Amino acid sequence: MLAHLFATPPHSWWQRLICRIINAKTFHWGWLVCQYGDDWITSESTGKGTTISRLGKQKVYFYRVKGLDNIDPLEVLDIHSKYGLWKYDWNVIFRTAVWWLVKHYLGKMLPRHHDKEVNCQEWVVLIAKELGVNIISDNEYPCCHNLEQSLYLEHL
Repeated sequence: MLAHLFATPPHSWWQRLICRIINAKTFHWGWLVCQYGDDWITSESTGKGTTISRLGKQKVYFYRVKGLDNIDPLEVLDIHSKYGLWKYDWNVIFRTAVWWLVKHYLGKMLPRHHDKEVNCQEWVVLIAKELGVNIISDNEYPCCHNLEQSLYLEHL
């Protein structure tokens, strides 16, 4: 199976506001593990932490990770189990906002803080890195806009 990500458009007013500010069309990101019937099994980070879930009938955008062909779904599940106890990173929202504002308005790059918590964008970047592809550079905070603009992702 090819390596695929999914991204959902913003749903709430505050998600739409954030996406408008950073010029993004997506808000939540996840990894497609495998197809199951007419649905997809997913690996994502939600408010409760990393989770295996189902895509359901959500409206989503699909992205292919370039350079990752023939990924065994068990590889993704193995990575998920390795980091499966990591909690959701509530603090990264603030750090990403500060990093983005300083980068775009002051032209300076703040170093990225790495910890053992992940939000949804950090989660897809971590899985891709474990599989051998850096979707974004290590000094950038993963956010919807830089994932959408990544040279390593192909919008389908």
